[in-house]
Amino acid sequence: MKSINIGLLSAMPEEIGTTIDNLENVTLNKYGDLKIYYGKLKKKVPNYEAVYITLAWSGWGKVSAARAITRILSGTNKIDLIVFTGVAGAANKSLSQWDIVIANEVIQHDMDARPIFDKFVLPPLKKAKLESDNFFKNWIFSSLKKSLNNGNLSRFGHIKKGLIATGDSFISEERVIKRLKDELPNLEAIEMEGGAVAQVAEQEGVPWVIVRVISDSADSNSEIDFDQFLKDYVLSSWKLLDCILQDIPTLPNH
Repeated sequence: MKSINIGLLSAMPEEIGTTIDNLENVTLNKYGDLKIYYGKLKKKVPNYEAVYITLAWSGWGKVSAARAITRILSGTNKIDLIVFTGVAGAANKSLSQWDIVIANEVIQHDMDARPIFDKFVLPPLKKAKLESDNFFKNWIFSSLKKSLNNGNLSRFGHIKKGLIATGDSFISEERVIKRLKDELPNLEAIEMEGGAVAQVAEQEGVPWVIVRVISDSADSNSEIDFDQFLKDYVLSSWKLLDCILQDIPTLPNH
């Protein structure tokens, strides 16, 4: 059994919760106002001698997320997998607060380089949707599903895979959701960082997974719902991550 180093990123400290308290031998590197922590998971896991976590919260938006993931990937510790976690607004009205969406694909809904490229296409990658690695998303989906069924994530709701859209807007208008759903009918959730993280990771050749928990319905009540949800979510965010980290399979080439 070998060690594994997981890059764990969110936009806000509430989305990381007490993760740092569950690490030992923690070191801190500062890059301006960005803090990147590195430590060893205190708990033992079945398939590895050690699990190392490199983590940060980036701040809101695509530029902040891209900056943070670039710093993490350029550090001295080779990253085996990037997990971006946090909250998101529901685009699919069948989703409720505390439901979990794992990105099958991500798209940047404000990317528009027409007429040179079709709408949503990322020029460096020549495609609009970025698909997460099947092995990693299936592992996390199965792990969280098992934890939900076992009652270890009692606060959380349903879990599904689907399309997540990223853009530099906090969406709180139903007309915006309707426009996006007209263009992207299978859209499940909307947030502000995941697509940027996925793009950087994809271009750097590092596997990634986006895990989002629904905080609001991306409508006129979003601000109130979001603020209240964050106060509750900070108490549960580590539980979600712990269920994933305690069930890491032997990864390919390990």
